[in-house]
Amino acid sequence: MSNIPLFSPHDTAAAARLIKQLVTQTSLDITQFWHDVESVGVPLVTEVSGKRDEREVTFLWRSSKSLLGVYVFLNRVTDKINVPMGLMTHIPSSDIWTLTLRLPATYRGTYTFTEIPLGTSPEVVARLGGRFTPFVGQPDPLNKACGINVRGVAEESILALDKAPEQPEWAGAPLTPRGLLVTSYPAVAGHKRRVRLYVPDVAGTEPLGLLVLLDAEKWFDHVGVLGAIDVAINNGRIGPMAVLGIDNLDESDRTAILGGQSELVLDIAERLVPQIMADYPDRVWAGRSKTVLCGQSLGGVTALMAATHAPDIFGTVLSHSPSMWWMPQRSKRDLSFSENDASWVSEHLLSAPPKGVHVRLCVGSLEGSTVPHLEQLHQRLRAAGIDSHLSVYTGGHDFAWWRGALIDGLSAL
Repeated sequence: MSNIPLFSPHDTAAAARLIKQLVTQTSLDITQFWHDVESVGVPLVTEVSGKRDEREVTFLWRSSKSLLGVYVFLNRVTDKINVPMGLMTHIPSSDIWTLTLRLPATYRGTYTFTEIPLGTSPEVVARLGGRFTPFVGQPDPLNKACGINVRGVAEESILALDKAPEQPEWAGAPLTPRGLLVTSYPAVAGHKRRVRLYVPDVAGTEPLGLLVLLDAEKWFDHVGVLGAIDVAINNGRIGPMAVLGIDNLDESDRTAILGGQSELVLDIAERLVPQIMADYPDRVWAGRSKTVLCGQSLGGVTALMAATHAPDIFGTVLSHSPSMWWMPQRSKRDLSFSENDASWVSEHLLSAPPKGVHVRLCVGSLEGSTVPHLEQLHQRLRAAGIDSHLSVYTGGHDFAWWRGALIDGLSAL
């Protein structure tokens, strides 16, 4: 039984030949190999015989350096404790490094390559899958699809397999949005911080929803959310939607204001949102039902707190991959939080179920204990009479699918 190449946009035969050469390493003309690579889609994706919902994905890296190894960081597949799964194989007497992974056909996620210098200790190699790696990963120069640069430091490539949900709004989003962008620096959650309001270029008579986005320095400055919002409005996927972005000062500030804290939510609900309505009296605002707060990770917890602390303002909350391990007493947080541990976030939310608020929960299928915690929270919310919806995307803790979930959530309005 053999695998059938699926995604070689120009030359299927060349893709089959490449895979055969990598497996057998016979008659390997290195110059011709890399020439053939230019005519196919990389990573090489092949169908697994008898497994319609799985794909074999072959990553390629080219380097003639003397290296200890090359590591593929693939979000929630080879990271954390799974670093050995991401170590590539060197084809002898060549500059070819290769790695094949079997993945769900619905997977979407970010990945990078790291060249590991000679002499790197095993301890350092083991840290390549964590947040505090000493090396900066590089994007895939062979991947022709657009990557993503969340923090403005290093671009990451995106692997989107054939059954992954499409993200048409992001494919050709304009770099410069067409609407009005206003920046201010009010005191929010104890500090002056950058706050941006985007009003799309739509007729003043059209009712405007309001999306409040946390981590705006990422969404606005690097991910390009405003262009995608424009495209989604123009193609009718979502209704007209203004966007209010709230910046963090730095990572320490982010940790301090996001999560289960109420100060940020109350400042937004009691001061910023009413001020916007007052500043634009000529606009028709769609009201509470289309006033949305969206956050990811710690921001996902903040979104759930908005449902609890400001239900009169926010009719919908979008919570992506919320940090269900969060609790007020940091010293008591369990670093090995499991699906069997009690979640302060769930218990707090369910202690006063947010009646009349649409709760949209999203999680990556590879996010470990977060998945069962959100499944349980979803069921308990529904049992309490709350309009709760849970979507599970095949991926990790990753903007690669969060950006799609954002538009999906807004389209459900």
